[in-house]
Amino acid sequence: MREVREASAEIAEEVREARQELKEAGELVAAEAAEARADLEGAGELLRSTLLELVDDLPFVGRLLAIRPVTNQVYGHGAFMGAAPGLLSDPRWRRILVLLMPDVFDDVRAAVADGAGAARLIPMFENNPVMCAYGAWHGSRRRRAGGFTPHPNDLFGVEWDAYLDGALVEAWQDADADGRKALRARIVDTTVIAHASTTDVVQEAAGLDQYADVRTTAKTRMGGVTIPAWLDLFGRALTLADAPDLNAALAEMQGEDRVLEGDACERYTFLPPRPAPAAVEAWRRVTGQPHFAVVLELKSLRSTPELVADMIAELNERGVAVRAVCSFKLAEVTGIPTAKQSVGGDSLPAPRPILFFHFAGDLQAACDAEKLPPDLGVLFNGASLLEHVGGEQPYRVLTQVVEELEEYRLRHRLDIGLYVQEYDCDAMAAAALSELVETHAPTFQLGFAWGGLVDEACIEVDGEDRRGMGSQGMLEWVKKGWRLGEGLP
Repeated sequence: MREVREASAEIAEEVREARQELKEAGELVAAEAAEARADLEGAGELLRSTLLELVDDLPFVGRLLAIRPVTNQVYGHGAFMGAAPGLLSDPRWRRILVLLMPDVFDDVRAAVADGAGAARLIPMFENNPVMCAYGAWHGSRRRRAGGFTPHPNDLFGVEWDAYLDGALVEAWQDADADGRKALRARIVDTTVIAHASTTDVVQEAAGLDQYADVRTTAKTRMGGVTIPAWLDLFGRALTLADAPDLNAALAEMQGEDRVLEGDACERYTFLPPRPAPAAVEAWRRVTGQPHFAVVLELKSLRSTPELVADMIAELNERGVAVRAVCSFKLAEVTGIPTAKQSVGGDSLPAPRPILFFHFAGDLQAACDAEKLPPDLGVLFNGASLLEHVGGEQPYRVLTQVVEELEEYRLRHRLDIGLYVQEYDCDAMAAAALSELVETHAPTFQLGFAWGGLVDEACIEVDGEDRRGMGSQGMLEWVKKGWRLGEGLP
């Protein structure tokens, strides 16, 4: 019996020693983790502080070229990315960008040092929330200054290209009603607002889930941030823009916690983000519009009309209206919800479907094949309505095409709008399309989704064909050109 007690005592002592070793190991791990966290915080603070010191040394001054005001700027394509040279030329907004998105500014500095001009810098800001705030803030000031009357569809919404977590989408599809309610919030919280690289876009279209890749893509390489972070950064930028003492406001915000590890879409975002209503209120204050609305293009092909309806309901609860759901694929917009939205106690129309095309001729072909339902919104690249002729007036509007386009609009009950690729659209092309949309307002009810400031362009005329075709120009060899005199009775 004594031997048993002695053995038990030895075992108990070994257990105590093991527990003490585990405790000490745990304390060591915690200390190392705290040290690593401090190192990360120090590195993040050093990056922001260093960049704030260098913010006035950016060797870039964008040339801002006046254009005819876009009186029906239905939304800012790419979150107003075409105005990036203007933001980078504005000392106040450079400071706002450095504080809120230091990694973006660091990438921009490197690009400028490498010789990047406006055309290369513009795509680095696609879907960027600070860029969007700059476009909305400046546009609203210029609209208030007067000189032109905005169309009723002007500033229809803010563009969001969205990538959804495929695993959460599958879980939502398998869940019951109660489970879907919780999952829809997680889906919205984790959705990344980003255009994504060409490779990711192609692979997603082929059925390969690119969500994980998009999360790890740098913000300046067509990556982005999650919806909560996007709204937080957008609202903070609008608030800082109107701060009476910007330096004091920057210093106060600089002390807030940030995400310092994880995927590119998370790094340097605030922890926790401010709730969505803060951004909505900032939008109202700046624009005078009663609701903040988005034009949503779901890049993830796993979305269904039922899921889209659930996401819209979740966004509505957060104070965000969805003005339109867009896609290059008809099947992705024909089944979107038709129920009215409820936002902040107000009843708003259901989001409208908008189908994208590359060229005017593609739209004509779809109409002739009777593929389009009535009352559909459609947008195509406005460059396909211009001809490059050179000289002092380098672009000519294809008048006969525009006239026939109006006949197609009436016959098929369409609402038509234009977009361009801003990094490849010079000031005279932008001005020509702005004038076209205004002088043919009934034809272009959805206006010109110009992704620059309402009355400015940043690409100079240099004799080259810069109608705004951009990378879509590579598709011209397979495009369907407009066939004059065909397809109409």
